[in-house]
Amino acid sequence: MRSTTRDAHRRAGFTLIEVLAVLFLTALLVGTAIGFYIDLSNHSQKATDTTREVRRATTLIDRIASDVERTVLVKKPDDMDPLANPWIFLAEPRLGQSFRGTASGSDRIKFMMRSDPPRSNDQPMSDLTTVTYSLEHSQSGVGFELRRWSSPRMPDHLDRDFPRPDDPASLLLADGVAHFAMRFLNDSGEWVDHWDSSQLVDTSELPVQVEIELALVPPNANVDPSAAQAAEVEPLLYARRVLLPMRPLDMVALLDPDQLNEGADQNCKQTLADCIDWTKVGGGNTGGIGAGGVGGALGGGQNGGGGGQGAPVSAADLQALGDLVANAPHICWDQYRALYRNHPAVKPQCR
Repeated sequence: MRSTTRDAHRRAGFTLIEVLAVLFLTALLVGTAIGFYIDLSNHSQKATDTTREVRRATTLIDRIASDVERTVLVKKPDDMDPLANPWIFLAEPRLGQSFRGTASGSDRIKFMMRSDPPRSNDQPMSDLTTVTYSLEHSQSGVGFELRRWSSPRMPDHLDRDFPRPDDPASLLLADGVAHFAMRFLNDSGEWVDHWDSSQLVDTSELPVQVEIELALVPPNANVDPSAAQAAEVEPLLYARRVLLPMRPLDMVALLDPDQLNEGADQNCKQTLADCIDWTKVGGGNTGGIGAGGVGGALGGGQNGGGGGQGAPVSAADLQALGDLVANAPHICWDQYRALYRNHPAVKPQCR
């Protein structure tokens, strides 16, 4: 009986090997669960940072694009001293930055734009604003600063200078910018890195389209620059192309309708109304189509042959062109030929 009882007690317990095996399996399961949780947390944090960065970059580009597409430029009269003409569209590279091994465009720009109507009636104010965007070295030592300066007062002469970063009217739009550049599409369909409407080459001219590029420093680079450099984290590049719907204004010709019509007959052989085949886009005739119809009808340009250089045409560009056709179908086609010449709605003689 004693031997049987002793054997029963011995079978009721666990051996040391069994206990160690259970502890090992438990530790393995806990370690796997903790590792999975850490990976899940890291991926969730990375997704959150990416979403925050996309929203931030989109907001910045929206702000810049909104200003650029409202650019206004008045042509210099032939008998005016170039230094007395205050209207300018100036963009130039200053910091000599490069992105992904390629040279970039201009990192600062100065232009005049139409702003919102003044809210105060106390004193006469213009709805024209002088605006500059400039890239400056960051005081934190990580990346660059993107600054915006504006003034509601037009200069009384040609002013090519840019405001200093410590100017009271200079506002910090973003810190930790890895790259900011702008390129410009001229009437010949070529993309250039700079623009100066006060010079002889581009005198009193505006680009047809502006390309805005922006990249932000990755979030971990702000915390530990050495760690980010060791990990070789490459920032994401965000880009957008903006069509400038308002062409340079010739005030002398506008004040003299006969001269305006004469100049149009001499310099403009094809207009928007002449070069777009409305039957292919469902418009039927020039007078029966609106801005929305043109924008929707030309929407195939994004996936088709919308750009003469193979570049996609954004919905904003198409809408801007639609507004132009609806409001001013007599505008010359030459300045839009490079962008839309391969579109199926464009007549063969206009390509």
